[in-house]
Amino acid sequence: MQRLFFLLFFCISAAKADVVLLRDSTLAINCDVISWSKEGLRISRSEQAAQEVIPWHSIRDVEGESVGVGLIAHLQRGEMLWRAKIRLLRGDIALAAPLFREMYLQLKSADGEDAYLASEGLLRCNLAIGNLEDSVGPWLSVVDHLQANQKSQLQELSPIVDTTTFLCPHLPPVWNGFVVHKKLKSLTVKSEVARAYYELLTSPIKKTAQPLSGPAFLQDVLFIMDSGDYTSTLEIEKLQEWQQVWFLYAQAIQLLTLDKQDEALLKFAEIAALHGKTQPWLAGASMFALSNTFTKAGKDKISKNIMNEFSRVLQNHPLRKER
Repeated sequence: MQRLFFLLFFCISAAKADVVLLRDSTLAINCDVISWSKEGLRISRSEQAAQEVIPWHSIRDVEGESVGVGLIAHLQRGEMLWRAKIRLLRGDIALAAPLFREMYLQLKSADGEDAYLASEGLLRCNLAIGNLEDSVGPWLSVVDHLQANQKSQLQELSPIVDTTTFLCPHLPPVWNGFVVHKKLKSLTVKSEVARAYYELLTSPIKKTAQPLSGPAFLQDVLFIMDSGDYTSTLEIEKLQEWQQVWFLYAQAIQLLTLDKQDEALLKFAEIAALHGKTQPWLAGASMFALSNTFTKAGKDKISKNIMNEFSRVLQNHPLRKER
């Protein structure tokens, strides 16, 4: 009789349990669904186990009495994120970008792995097509997630943000400041580092004693490009290679404003010749600056040769499309 009682109790309990099916596993998770939100599905595998949150993009389906209209909407969002991730990993930026953009708009103020994936995915897609202005918001969101010690869902790819400065090496600060300021108005940042960058990008450029190394470096680069008579105290040799290229480009822009054209052209030429693979946006911008300068000087043949080389090595550069 006692055995029958326990068997009956087990069957009743099992019948009430929910089942979560993951995309990357054939095993089903028998559990109790506790709650759900944009951050994910909160479950309990047993009374003794700690509750855990599963991101929606990793869930294929949920079965049980807990399934409702609200949960279905989250599952649909998760499927869109999963599809966007698959498309990005196979290099299909054109199809991945619209999905990431929609998910980012829905999740940019949320926490959790889904929001992180949406931010990082959109950042990578925007950078792939050279859209710098639309990359700044997702980059700051990625910084927030990194500062919260969240795990990237795109670890198959090389890191998109430098963990020393929390800058994105592929996002040089040559964007339209007015456009970026406007796009950042609806963004809420949470971490100290992201807030420092946000304030730097949405306030008039001024020199302050910035205690954080990353924002201090970006502040210096922006100040050099904005103020022609500014002399930096940065120790260039201690910077990473991509930082040195950013700084070199800023100096070239500064030299042009000071009518030191020959010195500026040498720096532009150095960037174009040596850093095309690691900093393609700045390499293209440097070639563009060289071409324009030679055109103004009446040296059309040299200018044309530079643009031919530009078209050959950086055919998808956005500045080339605008020309």
